[in-house]
Amino acid sequence: MKALPPPFFSASEAGKARQRERENDEMKTKAMALGCALATAVACNSGSAQAYEAGDFLVQGEIAGFYPDASGQVGNAGGTNFDSGAVTANPALNLTYFFTENIAAQTVLAVPYARVDLHSGGRTDKLTDQWVLPLSIIGQYHFFSKEMVSPYIGAGLTYAWFWEEQSHIGSHVEVDDTWGGLVNFGVNVKIPDTRWVAMLDVKKWFLSPTNTHVGGNKTDDLTVNPWFFGVGIGYNFSTPALF
Repeated sequence: MKALPPPFFSASEAGKARQRERENDEMKTKAMALGCALATAVACNSGSAQAYEAGDFLVQGEIAGFYPDASGQVGNAGGTNFDSGAVTANPALNLTYFFTENIAAQTVLAVPYARVDLHSGGRTDKLTDQWVLPLSIIGQYHFFSKEMVSPYIGAGLTYAWFWEEQSHIGSHVEVDDTWGGLVNFGVNVKIPDTRWVAMLDVKKWFLSPTNTHVGGNKTDDLTVNPWFFGVGIGYNFSTPALF
């Protein structure tokens, strides 16, 4: 009987070959999984943030909490003090023009109302609700203007115009208009592949003490240094640069 030729692979070599095939298959599977992961990551990050440019005009609507931070001594009322009333929620519109990719000017269109109370002998009573028109101009510096998240700081001047919404003491309460300054900080979050921008914004006014009149009679100085905490969304319009 004719002997059969020896196999091309020995049993041990065949086992090693099958092991190498399994390892290759595992490597291919891992490579495919890594490729899918990379493709997913690229797809998720393919959106680009719209960089600010000179001439951009950012229009943002927000809902803001307004805290009057009122204080002051009523000299003729036996130790009675002015105090802050409750926080009120108010709509506002921010208009921001960019002179460069970092430097901008903003004005605020808002008519919040400030609640002012009287505090005396451990008792707090409502005094008046006053509408306030803070005519403000703010210079801002925007950091990381080419990135999706862009914080900013600012400072400016304001003229505060008060008029009465409601008196709680039966007599007309009038607060004189006043001047002051303000500081501003916040963050803009750009929505990728669009010109929409979400925002968080904080403003703090420092107003000069103003006279308060009850029933036509001057009572004393009132200081109102409001806080403004806002959240909103806006759209970045492209306009011709002024410079």
